This record gives sequence, C-alpha cells and structure tokens, in this order.
Amino acid sequence: MVLGYNQPRPTEENYQDFMTKLVKGLKGLGEDRLSLMVYGSYVRRDYIVGRSDIDAVLTFPHDVVIPKDFMYEVSVVLYEALKGNNVPFQVCPLDVTIMKDGRFNSFTDDFYDYFQSEGQTLVGPDYRSKMVCLKTKTGEESTLSHNLRKTRIALMFAEHDRQEDYERFLERFNGTLNATSRGSKQILYLVDGELRKNRFSALQELGRHLPDVNVEPLERIKDLYHHPEKLDRLYRNPDEAMKVWNSAATFFEEVIREYVHKFPLQERR
Repeated sequence: MVLGYNQPRPTEENYQDFMTKLVKGLKGLGEDRLSLMVYGSYVRRDYIVGRSDIDAVLTFPHDVVIPKDFMYEVSVVLYEALKGNNVPFQVCPLDVTIMKDGRFNSFTDDFYDYFQSEGQTLVGPDYRSKMVCLKTKTGEESTLSHNLRKTRIALMFAEHDRQEDYERFLERFNGTLNATSRGSKQILYLVDGELRKNRFSALQELGRHLPDVNVEPLERIKDLYHHPEKLDRLYRNPDEAMKVWNSAATFFEEVIREYVHKFPLQERR
C-alpha cells in the first residue's frame, strides 16, 4: 500500500484520532511500566499532514524477552488505532534491558540529546535518562539491533497486517524467520570471533556458549527451510504461523538476553 496511490493520505483528524486511540489503548492494558515516547516533527508541530511519520519509542518493562501474549495485546491496540486512519507510524520497540545496555537498541549517541530536548512521554515512565546510546557499534551489533527492531515491529503490526494486508503479514513472518536464523550465528561471532557460513551453525554450537537458550525454534525454522511445502501450508493457516512466529521471535530475544547477561557492556560511549 502506498499513500496517495492506492491508499488515501491521512488528514489532520486522522493523526489526532490515531494518537488518541493509541495512548488510550496502551494505558488500558494496565501495565504502568510500559512507556510510549514520541519525538520528531509531530512533537515539534512542523509535520506535513498526509506525508510525515509519527516517530515513537515504545519501551516494554521486560528483560529482553517480551511475553508474546502481551505483545499481541499491543498489536491489537495498534490495529484498532490504525483503523480508518492510515497514519505512517515509525516505532522502535525496546525493552528496559536493551535500552540500558545500548549495544542492541537502534540508537547511537547523536539521538541522546535529541530525545532529551524534544521527546515527550505520553504513556508510562520517562526512561530517557536511563537510555544508553553508544557512539559506535560493531557491525554485528548494528545488524542485530536492526533485525531485532524489525522483528518486534513486525509483531506489533501483525494483527493489522493479518486483517488488512495478508501478503505483508507473510513478508514480515518470513523476515522474522530469516533474522532469527542469521542472528544466532551473528551472536556466536561476537562470542568467539569465528565466521560461520551456515545460518544453522548455532544448533551445534550455541549450547557450548549460551546453554540456557532453547534451540527448538531454530530446529523448526531449519525444518521449514528444508521442506518448503510445510512453509506453504503455514501460509494458509495464520494461527499456526503466529505460533511459529512468536517462538522464533522469542528465541531471537533469548539469544540476545543470554549474551547481554554473560558479556556485560564495556563502556564505549
């Protein structure tokens, strides 16, 4: 869908209605540690109606692994807020551990002052003073933070895509499987500096470095990749696809969580 081509551009009323419903819906979840911060042109009030995004950071009060039943509730809130509004919403989902660690969030230090000067917290606590934004990241850290963000965004929009754009739903589902299967070998590179060509190398090696991670979701992805007819059947069963999707995303988060706990950040600000 492209605004102005096969989807109407949002009006000022759409922007306001979307934000009203989003804030009300998130507050209604009853988790007072969930935080929504908005920033950018929408906050400065110099946004262009019909074209500008609403930029936001949604911080979950969890230790990297976000419970998928709670993520689904957030996804439903977002779906209801977007109904009839078509507002371009650019959100970065974080958790408090990733936010404070810095290596796997999406922001470098140029964002820090930016958030301090114009960020507005509309739901929950103001976490800005606790956010770590590193000056530099390794290539693997940058890739993993990008893919973690994409995976979480995909889950946030899953209910909307399932109802409104099922092809997009499947694209994002596949994107999570790809990010998850690559992410485990990228974490192993951070651990020992060894390159691995096979995205499923972690099945044999992850237990040696991060033994608390359950590799069954990665085994399932490998089976789907090697038997694409099984993947094709999943495409036609969105409920089963969501189960695989949630388990893959949880595995990705578990790998990052165990790495963060085992290898604390050495200050690189």
